[in-house]
Amino acid sequence: MPMITSKINSHYSMCFIFKDSELLVKAESSIELPETNILQKCFEQNHAKDWFTEADKDYTAALLEECAPTPAKHKWIRLRELFAVNAKIAPTAARALALLNWRKTSRFCGCCGGPLQDDKYETARLCSLCGNVVFPRISPAIIILVSKGDKILLARHARRNTDLYTCLAGFMEHGESIEKCAEREVKEETGIEIKNIRYCASQAWPYPDQLIIALRADWKSGELTLQESEIDDAKWFSKDNLPPIPKPGSVAYQLIHNII
Repeated sequence: MPMITSKINSHYSMCFIFKDSELLVKAESSIELPETNILQKCFEQNHAKDWFTEADKDYTAALLEECAPTPAKHKWIRLRELFAVNAKIAPTAARALALLNWRKTSRFCGCCGGPLQDDKYETARLCSLCGNVVFPRISPAIIILVSKGDKILLARHARRNTDLYTCLAGFMEHGESIEKCAEREVKEETGIEIKNIRYCASQAWPYPDQLIIALRADWKSGELTLQESEIDDAKWFSKDNLPPIPKPGSVAYQLIHNII
């Protein structure tokens, strides 16, 4: 695995500067990254909370304080905008944000409470007291589009402050296969059973550390009985009469529009 270092090198071609989960880009372009001197100014003004460099991937990443001002001739964009335009830097940007999120929650050892430091050889953090090694967490989750004839099942999630309808989704549990996770999530949230589960694609989603596994399946049996704590509404929709759905760039959009 590549090594992370806290040294900043001006020769690296990509500079990812984040505030919360938003990425700094040049104002006149939707995806052009700032120059390294912008990051240097953030250091000089003590706005950087954390930073690191991955030399083999040719980038530096930094997380700024929430109160940090926006540099002149720059703007903040949501990371998913990179996915929407299929930008080449999107996977690396997603990695950078995921690692920053991981570092933020991996400051002390879970075994002895000692301070963690960057490992010299791997993408990991090492306890200076007991030697425990902590690797970045990846949380696998499924997202699944269920079809019934010429209609698809879309749901509005109860825990999200949005009117969007999207595919059913959920995190995998220990001991589950991908297929068993899909069957369980669909059954728990909507009461129906599915068949013909098939893999479509995957997407890294650093909010904070997910790997989204996109699936399709067919309705097998049952009527919609919603898990009210998770699902506010769910219906079968024809593809020519869709409700508001996620924007381009998400794997849900790609599933619904049969891109994958």
